[in-house]
Amino acid sequence: MNDAEARASFPDVFFDEVDSGYTADIACCDACVSDFIALWPYAESARDYAFQRSSVSLKLFYENSRLSDIFTKEQFAEFSQDLVCPRCGNRLGPNMWPYNFPFNVDPRFEQNIVELAALAERTPFLILTHPFAKTTLSTLQGLASSLSPVPILGNLYRGRLATQAISGLLGEFDVPLPHMVEEGRYNHAGNPVLYLCSDAETCFEEMRRNSCVVAELDFDSRLKVLDLLKPEDSHPEFADALSALTYSALVSAPQPSSGWHKPKYVFSRFIADCARFSGIQAIRYPSTRITKENFNLVIIDPAFTLASAATARRYMRFPSCGQAGLSP
Repeated sequence: MNDAEARASFPDVFFDEVDSGYTADIACCDACVSDFIALWPYAESARDYAFQRSSVSLKLFYENSRLSDIFTKEQFAEFSQDLVCPRCGNRLGPNMWPYNFPFNVDPRFEQNIVELAALAERTPFLILTHPFAKTTLSTLQGLASSLSPVPILGNLYRGRLATQAISGLLGEFDVPLPHMVEEGRYNHAGNPVLYLCSDAETCFEEMRRNSCVVAELDFDSRLKVLDLLKPEDSHPEFADALSALTYSALVSAPQPSSGWHKPKYVFSRFIADCARFSGIQAIRYPSTRITKENFNLVIIDPAFTLASAATARRYMRFPSCGQAGLSP
């Protein structure tokens, strides 16, 4: 083909190669990757960093695709200058992120994130006026109606600051008193809930790497659990809606540790309210403090106590430093 024909065909051939080579569309480019992560923070580490591993330079993509058999290096260098990112419309390159979410996303979902973030910042008590918030409440009510209690299996972990006296009594790790409770991801200020972690390392990270004592706990209880970590396994009928929430800034946005104003917790606290209202007793969700398959379990049932449902296997001390050391 002549140069004019090659230029005209280049965009279609390029995007077809992306789709066939990655079985994915281009999610973002260098110009908009930060915006993508801000809206979908959990995507950055989910599924063994699949999003980060999808990053590829245009040059490397050319060298390892059928493009190198069709276009010369000179043609690719020239024609690729006209490629635009399908997300933001800026010129594509020098890197791109071919990526598909492992669930179906409503086309309006990102706009919902933006609108709800604005409500959370300005008028958080009006969250339920937004149509998506109403849909979320209906979704959780529908899920709860068919939810059965499941056993809390395996060991879970809970920490206390080492500045507080630790005598080895389980009650010291139980639900805190209301006047001690700050606003959290799934609780209002003054509203005690019980945050637990999947492992000691996650517990240390959730304690902001402060010197702490971590209790390893055995549980003997059954609870109705909203699973935001792997909803495709636990709640397949609602998996798309719940997965989108988990990946999004509505639930998984990091929140600075300092200050009383925590707008990034508004929608997750709304979810906790919807869950409790619907009869759900606990929420399992990914930790935002450590990027592995680690998770947290927050028990939102006010009647639940460690004293009635758990025993302590051992206590571990973590020093306040970057390297976590364990001692019995």
